[in-house]
Amino acid sequence: MTGTARSPEDIAAYLASLDCVHCGLCVEHCPTYRQLGRESANPRGRVYLMRAVMEERIEPTPDVIEDLDLCLVCRACESVCPSGVAFGEVMAQTRSKLKKRGPIRRWMMGALLDRKRLNRAAALMRFWQRSGLRVLRHLLWGRLKRMEAYMPTVPHADARRPLPRHAPPIGETRGRVALLEGCVMSVLFQDVNRDTMHLLQAAGYEVVVPEGQACCGALHEHDGDLETAHRQLARNKDAFAVDDVDAIVMNSSGCGAAFSSADMPAPVIDLSRFLVDHGEHLSFGAFTEPVAYDAPCHLHHAQNETTAPQQLLTRVPGLQLVPMDLWDHCCGAAGIYNLDHPELSGRILDEKLDALERSGASVLLTGNPGCLMQWRAGVAKRGLRVEVLHLATFLAGQVTA
Repeated sequence: MTGTARSPEDIAAYLASLDCVHCGLCVEHCPTYRQLGRESANPRGRVYLMRAVMEERIEPTPDVIEDLDLCLVCRACESVCPSGVAFGEVMAQTRSKLKKRGPIRRWMMGALLDRKRLNRAAALMRFWQRSGLRVLRHLLWGRLKRMEAYMPTVPHADARRPLPRHAPPIGETRGRVALLEGCVMSVLFQDVNRDTMHLLQAAGYEVVVPEGQACCGALHEHDGDLETAHRQLARNKDAFAVDDVDAIVMNSSGCGAAFSSADMPAPVIDLSRFLVDHGEHLSFGAFTEPVAYDAPCHLHHAQNETTAPQQLLTRVPGLQLVPMDLWDHCCGAAGIYNLDHPELSGRILDEKLDALERSGASVLLTGNPGCLMQWRAGVAKRGLRVEVLHLATFLAGQVTA
């Protein structure tokens, strides 16, 4: 590296980029390379570009920044990299130096930091959706128009109410866990949070929902706003410093990956893995329709949890877990990638929708709010008769004890 003094984070990112041996094993696993077919649209090429920028051999021109922005940061490359390149960390640090954020983006990302503000925005969106004003959506433009198109039906205010701060176990007490409500999850998918709490209670666990918890900062890190991401993790670290908690259980893969990257007060574990390891007393009713599972990137690649969801589903009597091509590839949601790059996101999703159709599944399960919205929008647009559910929602509907 040359030029002015570098921060420890810059130096760490640069050293991580040197781990790449340019073998190319990552190339075919990259969703953007599958669509665009050019070297600058795969991890190896992006490492070249980022290193060249850090060494000041090239300028961060608009074309260079665009090639880096087109990365989904799905981290599939990390799962197959023989050298262990921490690609996500290098990309986050690079984006923190190069990314420019306009006023709409700053407002949108800032809204995530405050649940009251986010709830007010949700209430306005619910009014928009129910009042008949949606006939005017053709007047919207750019990212606002895309946000409106992807937004699911906003639940009524009662369905968005906070979880109870404490929920007792059902039956014998087997332990105590903490649960993150999240920002998007708490406003648009609070039903998933309630289903998660019910599953944990049914497994015999007391559930606490700590006061003072905040947005995990995953979307901010994805966007290169590392200062905000680190600040949010510090807030959550303080909030989750509660006594006698066996684990912090996560039902959002993006939040789980963010928490896993920090030194949290208790082990961070995805709901699926927790129930595989500690939910042996759960029993489920029969379900005989074909089900497909789509792995969220930040569970499969960032947290290396590749088997627990499928293991859990094998405990549902009669369930047909049908194979689906590309089940471990990104769906194209990738934080707010589908808003920033709708055309390429749509092409990536179309390939996944083709795979879903071939599978013959009538239910698709996943584990991240962005994935739920992306899949539901795609399924609706294509007119498929497939129900898209969070794994927690599906299992809570089947649990008998």
